Amino acid sequence: MQTKSYRFSSASVNYYFDADFSKLEKLIGKEHAVLITDEHIFQAHKKKLKGWNCISLKPGEEYKVQATVDSIIEQLIEFKADRSTWLIGIGGGVVTDITGYVAAVYMRGIRCGFVPTSILAMVDASIGGKNGIDVGIYKNSGRYHKATSVSVIRLQLPEITA
Repeated sequence: MQTKSYRFSSASVNYYFDADFSKLEKLIGKEHAVLITDEHIFQAHKKKLKGWNCISLKPGEEYKVQATVDSIIEQLIEFKADRSTWLIGIGGGVVTDITGYVAAVYMRGIRCGFVPTSILAMVDASIGGKNGIDVGIYKNSGRYHKATSVSVIRLQLPEITA
């Protein structure tokens, strides 16, 4: 595993490359995290995700909307997520976009991290800090915020075929 730390403005960001999924528990701990993923990844990695608080989303750009955000926030409340909770997005661009957006608006901002499973998710939402949802005809309404209190975790997951 390779670790890199970078400082952007007033915050440091840690990047973990080629880590095993078990590293996530060592970094954050199951009791302090809620994982957000889509149904494909959840089904393919049920054993690894067992014991974590998980929110599984329907896959696809058409679900990157306010109704999905509302559902996630309701589930965070049920999990008793608070300002010390980490929100971890495991998936492609839709999952990382929604995770970053929800982390920004829930309780006026909680910490978030990402396990991107595609190149686009890695550079766009995870490292690039662009998070948003689609509102009507407007795509990606949201925030563009360089990493603050965000760990981007690149863990080895087997390729997922749809």
